[in-house]
Amino acid sequence: MKTLCAWLGCLVLLLGMGACRLTGPGRPSDVATRPEVIPGGGGSCPTGQCDPDPNGLGIYIAEGHSYCFFHGRTATLCPEGFINTPEGVVMRVRSLEQRRRVLDIPVRLTPSAAPSREASPVLEEVHASPTDLYAVVSEGGRATKVRGEALGRLTFHFTLPVDEVDGDVVSRGYELTLSPLKGRHFQVLYREAGSEPWLPQCRSPEKAPVASVFLPARRVDGLNAFVDERLDSVTMACETGAIGACLAWGYQPWSPDTFQVDASREHVYRACLQAKRAAYFVGQGDLRAYTTNGTDFLRRDAHGFGSRSSNRLDELEHLEALWGPQGAVCLNPRNRRHDFPLPRTSVLPACASTPQWSAAATFATGVPRPLP
Repeated sequence: MKTLCAWLGCLVLLLGMGACRLTGPGRPSDVATRPEVIPGGGGSCPTGQCDPDPNGLGIYIAEGHSYCFFHGRTATLCPEGFINTPEGVVMRVRSLEQRRRVLDIPVRLTPSAAPSREASPVLEEVHASPTDLYAVVSEGGRATKVRGEALGRLTFHFTLPVDEVDGDVVSRGYELTLSPLKGRHFQVLYREAGSEPWLPQCRSPEKAPVASVFLPARRVDGLNAFVDERLDSVTMACETGAIGACLAWGYQPWSPDTFQVDASREHVYRACLQAKRAAYFVGQGDLRAYTTNGTDFLRRDAHGFGSRSSNRLDELEHLEALWGPQGAVCLNPRNRRHDFPLPRTSVLPACASTPQWSAAATFATGVPRPLP
């Protein structure tokens, strides 16, 4: 396999927004911490200016962390969620080496070892809502929604192409479990089928497992964070990436009272996915993030949806940018989070001295002080 590309992205550390450490119940219990090698875990691209990897600069997990499946000590494919098709459930995975290559891998349930069962259960669908995650399983002609602890006892099986030898694709079977934690968080574990031990799918460089979240009825592109509303899809992401962090900050794309889709909240959530990563020019085809892991910034949104936030633009003394789902709408270069070189081919207008919210710009970021 080729040398792994460095993991890029940004994890904004806002006061009080600690990660969810996994101490809750889950099956199986024999979780290991290997493999010790995490792509980019040593910060081999600390400026965030390297060619983007499949993590899309912090979309699915924070910079320097891993959310990919390993074969031995080599990361291969990175999951982005489940899709329900007429032929059954597939898992969407992105190639680590060819970042624009996306595969839909069939998923089934691992057959039960119990000799008393006449037929193995069949996985029909996987669904999520703002408050729920469940699998539809049929057995003996009867379909059942499996959720909660019962969902954690299911084992999902799939086959991944992990290598190529003399032109022939080498494939391996994998198993995966989804165990509920507190709130909307889950512990996702996997292993090569029949092997030990189980591994956390979301991992930090400190070898600590990271919780996962599920975004219903949406697909999030793993390179540019553009969102596609699809009722047949469930996005699976680690809580430390933009997908999970923006949810935690109060920018859910649905009403917190009715859980119904809200167009204003949807727009703000999509803008947050770009703003968290400082992906200024993503709408112009520049996939880079102009920040690094651990960089503080201030945030506001047009409706005051966010926790510990408001809609007061005047509270941002040093406005960095106004944001929409396609990236920054305007940018004040002196108020950037870092003094990284900006591309000559991508240009944004400066934000007005008295900025205003608009239909295009519903999210704002600021910095504690301008660049020197």
